[in-house]
Amino acid sequence: MIKGNLDRLHFGDLLQWLQLGGLSGRLTMHGHRGERRLDFRNGRVIFVSSTVPDERIASWLARRRDVPGVELRRLLALALLRRKMFTELLVADGAITAADLKRSLTELAAVMTSRILHTPGASFEFDPAYPVEEDRGLCLVLEPRRLLIEAARRSDEDRRTGRAVRVRGLPLAGEDFEAFFWQLVAEGIRQENPVDGEEISSLYALLRDIVGTLAQWVASSPGLVPLPAGQLERIAQESDGGRHIGLFGLPHAAWNQMVLDCSVRSAEDRRPRTLSSLEESAAELDLWMEMTRSDLWRRPRAAKLDELTRRVVLGWSRAAAAAAPYLGVDPAITSLAAHLVVVPTDLVLWVLSTLPVSHPGVRQALLKRLPRRVGSRLAHLADFPNAILELFDPQKPTPLGVCLHLGRENLPSSPVWPRTVPDDEERLLEVASPGALAMASDAAREVSKEASGEFVVAS
Repeated sequence: MIKGNLDRLHFGDLLQWLQLGGLSGRLTMHGHRGERRLDFRNGRVIFVSSTVPDERIASWLARRRDVPGVELRRLLALALLRRKMFTELLVADGAITAADLKRSLTELAAVMTSRILHTPGASFEFDPAYPVEEDRGLCLVLEPRRLLIEAARRSDEDRRTGRAVRVRGLPLAGEDFEAFFWQLVAEGIRQENPVDGEEISSLYALLRDIVGTLAQWVASSPGLVPLPAGQLERIAQESDGGRHIGLFGLPHAAWNQMVLDCSVRSAEDRRPRTLSSLEESAAELDLWMEMTRSDLWRRPRAAKLDELTRRVVLGWSRAAAAAAPYLGVDPAITSLAAHLVVVPTDLVLWVLSTLPVSHPGVRQALLKRLPRRVGSRLAHLADFPNAILELFDPQKPTPLGVCLHLGRENLPSSPVWPRTVPDDEERLLEVASPGALAMASDAAREVSKEASGEFVVAS
């Protein structure tokens, strides 16, 4: 593995070095907007891909109108669910010819190169062991020197810097994990519950396993999450009965449908904002059977956790929706947001059910920090709207975040679930007046009292 920073090495020199050396492998460029990847075989670029929203292949084809948007969404959804190559499905389905796809991706490669050349502070890694493939329905065979010439020719209007959204990745290894671990220790271990050196060592190994398990899974995920057995069974029953499939109370199913709906970015932003709009788009795609019958997206039954998450999302949605009108927010939007926000914490709790952390303080610190990182990364991969991204790493209070915060305060298990506003609650006054906040809080409390039976305390 070769790593470096473009502040010390020019990107053009890096590409020419790979070409002159006739090297094969994957070059990954890391920037504030995401990752850009160039696959090399014998010094030539044979494939490109990107996690930057408007550089993803489906979004690129949608912008160029090479393939109808509806067809792109259907084929990409199938590719995500089946973990198949999207380009292979495009060509096999006849949505585009291999020659036209190759021509379009060659232009995308030049655009990506142009933007990398103008991205300050980008880092890179080249993995010569990465198994690059030529059988993708096409093979670009681009010479890096020609790619650089084409990138340099492009005008500034081809480079879109976009809005910088802070994406907190997982602490994968090395210094990142070390800093994360000692942050948890500083927050979680108090004088009244001390630990010795041997316990610290055991905690270190355990947390490394927990973080590594989640990080490995997130690295291979397109943003989709495994569905609990109970949600799969409900969807399957309603689907077999020909009934409309409602998503209220099905947070993981709502998350996955949101991923599918956000997978293609076009000039018309059609990303859903409510559960009802998600349900409508799900009916159009008609892929519930594909999702529910695939073992790829089924997780083992965990009855206690599944029931906890179900009750929490029901109560949180209702309480946040009750607060919404007093803060100028559509209650339907808060309901969808509550369904999405619980999912990363549920994923962490699922891992903790098999790798339990016995120290209560460290466990609480882990639940405060790790779901935010998981949620931010997955939501960014899925290109969720900024209003949702901001909930996982709140730098300032937003009306939506405050609605969820007021709803969260009424959960008996509230410490388990993520805060959607900064820790300084005085900053809530940046969003609304004390009177409006008080009325919103009262409304959320009243709804929670009426539905108190929906809540359970986390063990």
